[in-house]
Amino acid sequence: MRFTNIVLSFCLSLALATGAQAQTAPTLAEDGLQPRIDHLSQDPQANRFELGFLLTLRGVEKTLQARYDHGLGQQMTTLPLLRLRPILAPNPAPRRAGPDTLSRIMTDFVIDMERARDALIAAEQNGVTAFELALPDLWFDINGNGTRDEGESAIETLGTVVLGPRAYGQFRRDNVTVGTDFLGKPVSESFSTELVVRFDTADQAWLTAYTHMLSGFGNLFLAFDPEPILRDLDAARALLNAAPTIPNFYDQADLIAEIDALEQELETLQARDEDIRAGLEQLNQQSSALVAELNQAETQADKDKLQSEIQSVREKISDLRTEQRDVRQARGLVRNEIRSAQAKQTADDATPLQSLMQRERATIDTFYVALAAIQQQPDPARIRAAHADWTAMIRHNRMFWALLAQETDNDREWIPNARQSSVLPVEIPERVAEGWQNILADAEAVLDGRLLIPHPLLPPGHGISLPAYVENPAPLDLTQWVHGVGAYPYAAKGPRITAQSWQAFERLTSGNAAGFALFFN
Repeated sequence: MRFTNIVLSFCLSLALATGAQAQTAPTLAEDGLQPRIDHLSQDPQANRFELGFLLTLRGVEKTLQARYDHGLGQQMTTLPLLRLRPILAPNPAPRRAGPDTLSRIMTDFVIDMERARDALIAAEQNGVTAFELALPDLWFDINGNGTRDEGESAIETLGTVVLGPRAYGQFRRDNVTVGTDFLGKPVSESFSTELVVRFDTADQAWLTAYTHMLSGFGNLFLAFDPEPILRDLDAARALLNAAPTIPNFYDQADLIAEIDALEQELETLQARDEDIRAGLEQLNQQSSALVAELNQAETQADKDKLQSEIQSVREKISDLRTEQRDVRQARGLVRNEIRSAQAKQTADDATPLQSLMQRERATIDTFYVALAAIQQQPDPARIRAAHADWTAMIRHNRMFWALLAQETDNDREWIPNARQSSVLPVEIPERVAEGWQNILADAEAVLDGRLLIPHPLLPPGHGISLPAYVENPAPLDLTQWVHGVGAYPYAAKGPRITAQSWQAFERLTSGNAAGFALFFN
């Protein structure tokens, strides 16, 4: 099974909408997520599973809306949970993002996952009602205007990020129908309406596991809340904006004359380089001609004479090449000096390096904030919440596989068992489910402390106990943790996790382990 189809299935799990409903009920295709959620909430007991599913998607939609509102559409794609790249046109009048904006987005997202999970757990406790979802109906109201605009299709929003450009292109070729005008020319595209999935009891456990996975990342992010770092960064930039201006130290008239002299010297060096290049070309041709004559010479006297001439030409070539290196080195040095002299003319002009750094400013800021944030004292409650989320994720993922193995029907399946087929282009290779259970077992053992995390600079036989860190979390000083001393308070002696289960899973999936992991969570 190719990575394309596996990751596609995860995309579809987040990009599905309800099928046919009563004409008076709000529909996803026309009304969007929130109206449909409000309608289902009128009878939550009958719609717990579907409601939990749509609430999960609504949580994703709210992050996209917040990013659009603050003009953060393309500036947060290096962060967990916010990697989606909306294709909707940017907000023409965004609100200024504050130091707490990102934290509020994450906090709301975690709350939304908890709300969705409440509905899913209620369904689990009171009986799961299966429901149908159709892919093309779903859209994210990214700009919050209540209308479905170009660029708000969930497939388009999720497709290229989750699938990658190549896989998404193949998916479109397989599933898109093209409309035509009266001349027969393509005018629009719409995804096939036949992609309908029936989500049932096993899938409820699968989605519950996913909400725990997402909440876990959200809680981990909030444990090292970057708001103080961003607030300090804002204050530092305010100082920078208020920096005083001093008059230009350099005499501009003398500087112009100096630059003119340097440019004339550069022209002389460039001319000499051209002459040398022409001379070398002529000498190389002469050398080739003499070598050809040498090969045709019949007497020793002729050969000796030609060899002497060849040696003389080659010595001239060597001398010219030495001079050429010197001229080109001097030319480069003069160019550097000219650039440095020109930088003295206007204090506001950016150097090439400064221009490059400004273009990459958002990325640089992200890495700075991330590294500074993890060196803060983390919130112990959030660390424990993330640990609890991932423990629950494994429990519900195991529940999903157990329920899946018991299914005997074959009705528009999501993830199929060995006796079923999926409505999606998904095939589960033989023994993959077993291999995934081994990965879950390893992960659970690490979370419980029965397996340790290896560190190359800890003494032999030692590893890091994750529960020990969860019990008493400390700042993650990068230097100390690379050295190993940062891990000493959490060290224990015992068995350490290895990559064998993952490597076996790689073999079972023909190298597509990451895609299956994303699909299975």
